[in-house]
Amino acid sequence: LDLSDLGATSVYADTADSQARHALELGRLDDAARLEQEVYELAEKVLQRRPGDLRSMANRALSAGLLGQLAFRRFDYAAAMDYALKSEQAGKDYVAFDPSDANPWVYWIRGKAQVAVTLLEQGRVQDAMKEHRSAMALQQDERAHPTLGASLSQTAFRLTALSARLGPRATAER
Repeated sequence: LDLSDLGATSVYADTADSQARHALELGRLDDAARLEQEVYELAEKVLQRRPGDLRSMANRALSAGLLGQLAFRRFDYAAAMDYALKSEQAGKDYVAFDPSDANPWVYWIRGKAQVAVTLLEQGRVQDAMKEHRSAMALQQDERAHPTLGASLSQTAFRLTALSARLGPRATAER
């Protein structure tokens, strides 16, 4: 925890992330939030000192996502949006560093989905659809991982369902 061994710090944070997810499954939201906040802060500190630490890049994306989920469950949509945007950015940053790995693309897509869900919960349907469309547009990125299409299947479903609810069938089919 004192950052004297950055590798050990990122491994500890990875383990604490798993522990936070177990706490969440057990309904211990406060424990999950405390642990996940620690993961996020440790990931940020490691990345300040060692920007290429892949485990910390993953920890940052995963912890921001879980902190956003926890805020969403508490109906704190401002915090949920803040963490969703951090999750999206963490995924994007990780893709920029290593576009050949499928996981960073998944983190980026999850962050975008979390932004869209939070927008939708706030009644901002058109903004949510725009976020889903921007996720779908990742397929056009020349660096896109070959499995990206499969990773976007849920996004495509959500976008189609929203389109079908809002307007003409032709729009949803398109």
